[in-house]
Amino acid sequence: MIGLMVYKDESNQYVVSEVTPFDKADEYGIKRGEVVLEVDGMPPSNNLFVTKFGNIEQVDSLLVRKLDGTVEAIQIDHDWLANMRSGTLFFHILVPSLVLVVFLLMSCVVYAKRKDDKAARLLILFFVCIGIIYFSSPVSGKLDLVARVLISLLPLGFCLFMYFMNAYLSRYRIKFVNNYILHLLSIIVLLQCVAKMLFHIDIIKADISGTISAMYYSTIVFANVVCLYRLIALFIQYRFTKLNPLFKFMLAAHSLAFVPFVTMNVISLSLFRVQLLPAYFTTLFVLVLPISYMYLITSNRLFDIDFILTRFKYYTSLALVPSLLVLFFLAIIYNANYDHTWVQWFQIFVVIHIGFTLFLYLKEQVDYKFRPKLFKQMYSYQDSLDRFSRSMARVMKKEDLIRAIEQEVTSMLPLSRFQFLTVNSSHARVNPSPTNDVDHDIAKYLLANVESLQVAEVITMPQGVALIVGQRKEEIHVIWIGNKSNRTLFNVDELRWLKTIANYTSIVYENLHFLDNFMEQLEDEMRQTQSSTSPWLLRLLFLLSENERRRLGSDLHDSALQDQLIWYRRLETFMADNKIPKHMQNELYQIKEGLLDVIHQIRETCNELRPPLLTELGVVEAVEFLTDHLQLQVNFAVVLQAKPVTATLSEEQITAVYRIMQELLRNTEKHAKANKVVIDIEEDDTHIYLAYKDDGVGMNLDNLQSSFSHMGLSGIRERVISLEGEIEFHAEEGRGFAVSMKIPIKLSK
Repeated sequence: MIGLMVYKDESNQYVVSEVTPFDKADEYGIKRGEVVLEVDGMPPSNNLFVTKFGNIEQVDSLLVRKLDGTVEAIQIDHDWLANMRSGTLFFHILVPSLVLVVFLLMSCVVYAKRKDDKAARLLILFFVCIGIIYFSSPVSGKLDLVARVLISLLPLGFCLFMYFMNAYLSRYRIKFVNNYILHLLSIIVLLQCVAKMLFHIDIIKADISGTISAMYYSTIVFANVVCLYRLIALFIQYRFTKLNPLFKFMLAAHSLAFVPFVTMNVISLSLFRVQLLPAYFTTLFVLVLPISYMYLITSNRLFDIDFILTRFKYYTSLALVPSLLVLFFLAIIYNANYDHTWVQWFQIFVVIHIGFTLFLYLKEQVDYKFRPKLFKQMYSYQDSLDRFSRSMARVMKKEDLIRAIEQEVTSMLPLSRFQFLTVNSSHARVNPSPTNDVDHDIAKYLLANVESLQVAEVITMPQGVALIVGQRKEEIHVIWIGNKSNRTLFNVDELRWLKTIANYTSIVYENLHFLDNFMEQLEDEMRQTQSSTSPWLLRLLFLLSENERRRLGSDLHDSALQDQLIWYRRLETFMADNKIPKHMQNELYQIKEGLLDVIHQIRETCNELRPPLLTELGVVEAVEFLTDHLQLQVNFAVVLQAKPVTATLSEEQITAVYRIMQELLRNTEKHAKANKVVIDIEEDDTHIYLAYKDDGVGMNLDNLQSSFSHMGLSGIRERVISLEGEIEFHAEEGRGFAVSMKIPIKLSK
């Protein structure tokens, strides 16, 4: 196991391009850039392995011209078993064996849990293929024939992965790669594998070795790029749906498994004739695949991938600066004694950076598990926040809020004074007025820094700290906490705790002011004698109604629907994993279909309570979404005649139009006995015009009442009034029903 890779330069000399760590060449001190003059006493061009593979293996002697110009004769000791280095034993034998065992064990687990699943069987083939290739990779570099043949199957692993993805995503009615394209790619890969095998056994001669290698590496890169491209495309396509975590999970697993090897080995070796990191290191990331996809196919849950990726980005960024600093100091210390190449410095940096990142991950886990136990004061701060948040739920007045804060802060800190202050920036005044030198200093400091005071911030002052809890026009509301009675400074944990208290308080304080103002306006509105309710109050009532709909839809989706899905999957798993008598199979099948119907009904109810993507749609698209969805359920035709609407409407306006059309279509379905409904939408510079007409039985409008107790046509009229619009109903018995609406684009404040 010599471990030398060479290439022919412009002067037809064979230059060392790579030295495998722990092998004989590394042991004998051969370095990149040195020139091999002879192999077994003959020119390197006479050696088949050199000309065909660019490798020097299975030779007895070398003649090498060193970087300093001296020539050294090296006699190779082939008793590798007696002189095996620990690195060779670990990275070339133990690790590949362990990886193969892990892949096989994972395959057994998948087979035991999902043996009747086509996707699971394809995943097992993928695992076995990758495991055998990884096991063969160390000795393939030593020109072992069987290993060289096996490793040529690497591109086939990517094809198996794409077949698995097609089978797995079929349950979501998603196509990963077109079957015809995938079959064609598989045939190309198989032909390339056959060509590489024939090349290894010397049926294909050495003069096309460059072409064979280029095909092999290009196929690996292309297959990997296809997989990544499709995963990225599907993630982008479904990023706003419930499948977002699934595709993000797949994309992260695939990238982590293959990108290090493809970028640091395949691409770098193809373009620069150098491996940035040893292959035995980058290929270890392949272990991510069996763990991730075994978990994916055997479990009904996913990791919180957003949390993991956020931590990964944060800690890798945080570890960058200390890693560079350590690398810089190492370069200063060892540069005079060691002539490292830039590749070796890059490898050292990667090791240092990974070490720092893992240390930060470990520190977070240690902090989470042991810090509350070792530092009881911090744990009491958490209890304090829990207690304070519960007390906030009972606060109804500003005085109650101030009292709750004072009680909590004084129970946790040894304080000297506590005071609520109002800073008026326009009049340069602080209330209550200062009564002593300390109060004067506080007032002077707050007025001098009034422009920089931000709500929910904690300001450290010469005399204590100030919690900024609210701002109303020109007044800033401050809670001043004096210095601690034990004369110690506020520490970091105390300031962080006070910051959280300030944040909670500012939210509650703002809500109290809002409720006070709202109640005053509502009382004024109720005192008015006008017969019709004002648009802003109607808008508020409808807004509260929509919020309640969304909350109910969310609760229904997250509780009842998820429970139904869990029971459906358990029933499906039970039927698949057990032998059931035929008379019970039919009964269980009926129960399964009934569950599907209930799941569908709950989904429809959730969509009606909180229409999906309504905020991203315009008014035309919202009505079009409604009519397309309803057309599948009703027995009359719905024709939408909409001209392009360029005006930007608020979510409130779009939701109101959506609900109006929903109610009109529901009335037509229940009462009109119509064959056709026509909806017109158009705009001018200031208004949106909506027209609705059916050819049903019509109605008598004489008894129509404007009341919220009847959420029929009167409710529709009230919704239009809430948008400051105008509405007219046109109907006669036996001659259909029509509505025309005019809604302003800009609402008054």
